[in-house]
Amino acid sequence: MIASEPIPRFAFYERLVMRVLFAWIVWRATPAALVVNGIPAPNGIARVMDLHFLLEPHSFALLQMLLAAALIAYVLRLFVFLSLPIALFANVTATAIVNSQGAIQHAFQIVSLVLLAQTTAHFYGLWCRRSGDAGEALEDRTIWWSQQTIVAVYLVAGITKVLVTKGLWPFQARWIGVSITKSAYQMFYDTLSQADLRQQLAVANFAAAHGWLIALLAAFGLLLELGSPLALINRTWAASIGLALIGFHVSLDYAMRLSFIYNQWLLLIFLVNLPYWMMTAFRRFVRRKRAVAP
Repeated sequence: MIASEPIPRFAFYERLVMRVLFAWIVWRATPAALVVNGIPAPNGIARVMDLHFLLEPHSFALLQMLLAAALIAYVLRLFVFLSLPIALFANVTATAIVNSQGAIQHAFQIVSLVLLAQTTAHFYGLWCRRSGDAGEALEDRTIWWSQQTIVAVYLVAGITKVLVTKGLWPFQARWIGVSITKSAYQMFYDTLSQADLRQQLAVANFAAAHGWLIALLAAFGLLLELGSPLALINRTWAASIGLALIGFHVSLDYAMRLSFIYNQWLLLIFLVNLPYWMMTAFRRFVRRKRAVAP
């Protein structure tokens, strides 16, 4: 029996660019060093697995070497059944230790989730091969599941805002100026930069004076998150939603210094997919040149 899951097809150059860029993102999103003395508040995988052995410099250096080798093999499509699990283990364990210091941050979360999705998709694809699934669908499925994972991250964020605020998120967001002021002073005491402080306070004052505009922007962002599944319709929808979400992140970065840079990169890699649109534009240009040629 052939698997009936509808999987979009991607050209070789698309898959190659995605592999190279995603490997780079995983490398960047995985801590290069652990400047910690212990695991005082175990979080994530650290709750079920003793990760103290990674606090030893030699052990962590070995983990970094394994990660580098796994990512190179991933890019070259060699031993993927090993390279993906190794990369996942290195990323999840290192970030778990960072998040086990008493304060949790989710800057790396989306990278770990996409890595988990690709690992699961690869092994599911190997199983589907036994049922008659086409061999070339193996990597296409990892990309397709990556796209679904990215969409799920935003959809869950939107649903959470609705549930926690009981649908009042746009109205509560009008008071975002308070949060901006708080983060501005926190950053000031870290950097002592008067220029950055003045810029952030100016944004906070603008938000306080234009609450209706902030509410509209918050409503737009919420609708964008709730509508993120539209990105799974086709390439055009994926690129449109991806660019809109990147623009949303850029505005958050300007207002609150919340860049979520890894989110933006994954949106650019897997949803916007610039190589496809560049190749499409080039092919159309060539066809038009041939059409007008004597």
